[in-house]
Amino acid sequence: MTTEVFKAHPIKIILASFSIMLFIGIQVWERHAPLPIRDWNKKEISRIKVSDSEGFAFAVFGDNKGNSTVFEPLLRDIDHRTEIAFAIDLGDLVNVGKRGHYRRLLNQLKEYLAIPLLTAIGNHDLNNGGSRNYREIFGSTYYTFQVGESYFVVLDATTESGFDRAERQWLEVELQKAQTSKTRFVFLHVPPFDPRANGFNKCLREGKDLLDLFRRYKVTHLFASHIHGYFSGVWEGVPYTVTGGAGGELQGRDPEHFFHHYVQVNVHDGKVATVVRSVNAEGILSQFLGEVKDDVVEWGLLVGAGVLLFTLGFPMRRKKIS
Repeated sequence: MTTEVFKAHPIKIILASFSIMLFIGIQVWERHAPLPIRDWNKKEISRIKVSDSEGFAFAVFGDNKGNSTVFEPLLRDIDHRTEIAFAIDLGDLVNVGKRGHYRRLLNQLKEYLAIPLLTAIGNHDLNNGGSRNYREIFGSTYYTFQVGESYFVVLDATTESGFDRAERQWLEVELQKAQTSKTRFVFLHVPPFDPRANGFNKCLREGKDLLDLFRRYKVTHLFASHIHGYFSGVWEGVPYTVTGGAGGELQGRDPEHFFHHYVQVNVHDGKVATVVRSVNAEGILSQFLGEVKDDVVEWGLLVGAGVLLFTLGFPMRRKKIS
């Protein structure tokens, strides 16, 4: 029967077989092909240049999650503001940590942002082998750097259960070092507290301990994301901003807090001022295309092969009936 079907429909069977083999090949490439860059954060730090080490600006945002309809306009807006020297992404860089998704992120950064961009790791960046992929591209998941008299601490806080003892000890040592700097900034994905009303708890379990630590070492400002919205103020003596509006689905309707945005941070002679800048998302069609284009080729091949094989069933059924 198989031979008869092949003789009757050779082109369909060849096309279906080729599509399936190509789909498998793309999946193998997706999982094992080398990534285009290593030690991203280390290299980006070396690119940071400010004309005045006592007065400069940087951008902060988080939870872009591969949503090009918000993320690309956001990058373009930052890039057009010449006073911004560099940017920091607070995690959930991609929705799923597959290599292809990271390649797309790197292409977006290359196309739309000329200034250096540093990253913190988020929980979505861990999915589908993402932890290994993240480290292969960006390097260590927690690190520090300095710009003029400002000390920057980037943490690995990807789960609400907190981070390990080694990172906690490392953090206190770095905050001690930072005491000679005029300003001290801390960046992490999951915040040490949830600024929304009672009933929400998207925060670190050890948040109180961290806030005590930040207060003791006089952290100038704390930046986090994970909550898809915007909140800013002072929590138990620690100035903070939660900025999770770079593309992930907004987690509320209050226009004061839930809108797509990034934050511009202006540093001048030890003083810090933040400005929130809203970003308009592109149209629904662009959003749909942005969500499917990561995997559209391979799944298109698989669907096409399925359709071809399905159509082969009709002549076989007719032959059986006759």
